[in-house]
Amino acid sequence: MAMKIFRIQPDYDFWTLAPIVQTFIPKFRLDQLRDDWNPPPFYVLDPIRTKKSDFFDIGSGAVAYNHRVYDSVVGEIIERAGEVLHATLEGTGEEFFIFNCTACYNCLDRSKTEMRLTPDGKMAIQVKKYVFHPERIGDCSLFKIPETHRVELYALSRPSDYGDEFYNQYHALGLTGLKFEEVWSDEPPPLP
Repeated sequence: MAMKIFRIQPDYDFWTLAPIVQTFIPKFRLDQLRDDWNPPPFYVLDPIRTKKSDFFDIGSGAVAYNHRVYDSVVGEIIERAGEVLHATLEGTGEEFFIFNCTACYNCLDRSKTEMRLTPDGKMAIQVKKYVFHPERIGDCSLFKIPETHRVELYALSRPSDYGDEFYNQYHALGLTGLKFEEVWSDEPPPLP
């Protein structure tokens, strides 16, 4: 069964949101936040040069999205991989949702991955080439890995699980606001 893994990144042609209260900076580091969640309203950083989309950038390690996503199969897929936190936009009071991913899999093959680590060897500063242990990836198609859990979010794609995966459904529904960078595949490279 072929598998691909993508790093999810914001598309900066679309909105980036920031909390109005600058001291409020949530840390999306695998912890549940719902019990203490009392967010201030957020505002759009650059409403002139960017467009509204389905997904919004809110900082490293998390993404936000609108009601269209929340009410779709993509919203259901997101809920399986973490918690969904409610927030609002300044001025309009429009509700949006923040995805705090808590699914984390120890699936990076450190012996074959090319990366620079922090001095303690726990966190990746830079990953040049990913290699994964696919059998260690759990049931969620959105996940984090221990080495980059503070800043990166990943999506997997398996053709056999088309309807139940974030990457495939995002594209099938024509959603906007994210970019996907393929970082690994278990497919053999094409012959020259």
